[in-house]
This record gives sequence, structure tokens and C-alpha cells, in this order.
Amino acid sequence: MIGTVSFALALAVQAPTAQPTSVQPTSVQPTSVQPTSVQPTSVQPTSVQPTSVQPAPVQPAPVQPAPVQPAPVQPAPAPVVAPAQPVASSEVEGPPYYTERDMATLRQRYQLGEPETEAKRVRWRCLIADPSCGFGVEINATSAYAYRLRQGDVSVDSSSTAWHSGRAQYDVWINFPASVESRGMFKYTRLTLGPKGGVIASDNRTLWGNIGIAGRYWIGRGRFAPAFEFSSALTFTLYQDRGEDGYGPQRSPVGFTADFGIGLGGFGALVVGGQFDSPMAREDIPERERIYASGMFFVGFRGNIVWGVPAAAVVATHALTERLVETP
Repeated sequence: MIGTVSFALALAVQAPTAQPTSVQPTSVQPTSVQPTSVQPTSVQPTSVQPTSVQPAPVQPAPVQPAPVQPAPVQPAPAPVVAPAQPVASSEVEGPPYYTERDMATLRQRYQLGEPETEAKRVRWRCLIADPSCGFGVEINATSAYAYRLRQGDVSVDSSSTAWHSGRAQYDVWINFPASVESRGMFKYTRLTLGPKGGVIASDNRTLWGNIGIAGRYWIGRGRFAPAFEFSSALTFTLYQDRGEDGYGPQRSPVGFTADFGIGLGGFGALVVGGQFDSPMAREDIPERERIYASGMFFVGFRGNIVWGVPAAAVVATHALTERLVETP
């Protein structure tokens, strides 16, 4: 082994002499076998980091574009045809999906009449009362038989004086609709109420005025519907005949009257009523000349003068009462 080393050294010494330029001393520098060539850094753990062996990221599959659908073919427009005439049928094609049979059953269940499709024509421009009228003005005339009563002389024990007479009354009624009933698209008056005023004539050429209130309740909706009438008023003396010397028996200057009746439409009604004149005694006149309580009960007919008959009846009653009735 020593000989081997010696031989190697000899070769190393002889090399520069044989080829000084081809073999540079630096070619065998110890740096060629520096320990750095096997430094542990060549196997640093960083060279085997998990990142170096991570699997390659999976690339997402490319999104394929949706296939383009062909545009739907529009059908050709249908030709315009005139609508057919509706066929009479009891079936209802649209809302509320009720048939005529259903509506008839409903009206029968709630006791409703047939629906009205046309408004009833009002005649006489509401000068004759009618359920179809709202506000109205009418002139009524009452011709009646009257049973007159007057208290006798209170200074002696005597009964009241009574006699048969007549009553002619002319009134103006102003009617306002106090209650209204709706039937479909139409309205009907059920109750009228308003002021009234007029003149009352009786025997002995006596005239009273009256101002009060009157009303009418309609039982139906037709032109000749029955109605219940009522009125009441304050009465006051307008004129009275006190004899030739102007000093005779007097009637009370104030009182009140009331009546009620059953009528047929606004044409006329049978009425029953009464009138009471309050006593107003005075101390400065004799007992026989004093004013005592008086009044009457009457039964008669009241009607609208527009159709003529009530006007003729009241004029005849007025004339016969003034000519034929004798006041006791």
C-alpha cells in the first residue's frame, strides 16, 4: 500500500514537467472534492415538502353552451269572425255562475218578488201622490158629514147641544220621503211626512185655519197601492158670524184637529177624525154669551183635486151646509 501511494505521488510530481500547460494546478484543487458537494443541504426536508408531491389540481370540465332551441313557429292568426247571436238559455256562462233556477229558488226562500227591469212611469208629475215619487206637493179636499157638539149654559144644569152638520176642508200637503225602500236599481217611498195647512168651513159661515203635519204610509209600490194616511193640526178662527148686532154666541178661537184614513194610491181616502175647540170664558160677558168648549166628529172622503171628483164633492158639501144646516 505504501508503494502504491508512492507511485501515485510520483505520477503527481511528474505531471507538471511533462505537460505544464494542459494540466492546470487548479484542476485538482481541493475544492473539487469539497464537502459542500455532499452537504446535508442537498437533502434538506424542503426538497420533499408535501407541496412538491401534491396532486395536480383538477381542472373543471369546460361548460358546454346550451343548445340553441329553434324559435317556435307562430300559428297564423285566425280570421276575424263576427260574434254569433246569443242563444236564449237559462245557463249563465260567466260569473257569478248562477242559473235562473238558482235565482228563482233564492227569491222564493227570502220571499222576494220578481226583479224589476224598467222604472215605472210617474204620471201627473207627482201632483198626485205615488210610491215612485220622492218630494211632492198635493192639494187635497175633504167633504165630510159632521156631528157637531157644543156645551150648554154652565150657569144652569143643562146638557150639551148637538146637531148634524157638514165639513168642507181644503188642504195643501208638502210630502218629504221619510223612509225609502230599494228594489234593485229603483227606489220607492214607504213613508212621507211633511207640513200641511188649509181652511175648514162649516155651518154658520164659520171659517177656521189649520196648520199642522201630515203623512202617508204606503203598503205597496203600485200606482193604486193602498196607503194609511194621518194628519193633525192646530186650528184657529179666521171668521165667524156673531149675529146682526155683532154680539152673539161665539166659538172658541183656538183648538186642534186630527184624522186618519185608508186610501187607494194618492187619489182618495176614507177618513175619520175630530176637532176640539177649547173654552175661553170671560167674566165681563153674560153666562149665555160666553165661549164654551165645542167640537165635532166627522166621517168623509178626502181626495186629490187634480182628478176632479174630490173638488166637486167638497164644493157641493160646502154649499149644502151653508144653506140647509141651522145652528141652534
